[in-house]
Amino acid sequence: MTMHARLFGSVLAIGVLLLLPNPAAAKGSTKTQLAGVWKVTSLVVREVETGATRNTFGEKPVGHAVFTRGGRFLWGWVSDGRKAPAGPVPDDAERGALYNTLAFGSGSFRVEGDAVFLRYESSWNQSWTGTERRAEMQVTGKTLVWKSLPFKPLDGDRDVVAITTLERVE
Repeated sequence: MTMHARLFGSVLAIGVLLLLPNPAAAKGSTKTQLAGVWKVTSLVVREVETGATRNTFGEKPVGHAVFTRGGRFLWGWVSDGRKAPAGPVPDDAERGALYNTLAFGSGSFRVEGDAVFLRYESSWNQSWTGTERRAEMQVTGKTLVWKSLPFKPLDGDRDVVAITTLERVE
């Protein structure tokens, strides 16, 4: 085979590949797929060392996450079994119980592949405010699976990974 024939074959092969549909482009970027309102359906925390899991927000946590096309986010969830305070103003014990059954955060985000970098401007855990936290997020159909990198939870000293599953609302 001559050099020209090999070159022509290579160019032809590249041309055919360029004409084939790109599945990643067809489904849109992760940032585009994230845009919208999501309802939390499950939140599981798994200990990195032991693999033990727990539903820290109960079997049916309540809450939403919102990601905008412009790169802003807001999320908040609460446990499914929260108790209302006895009166209109919670006492210290009630306030502590309410705090321990919620989480929220807001700020800006950027995407690099499946990695989503969340820059927290506010958070229920003030140590997150002003920081950037990385998460893996994958959208399949109307389901978003959000997996954190290992972190130390407020109620323990062993590293955990939070795996949150959400369903698209809009």
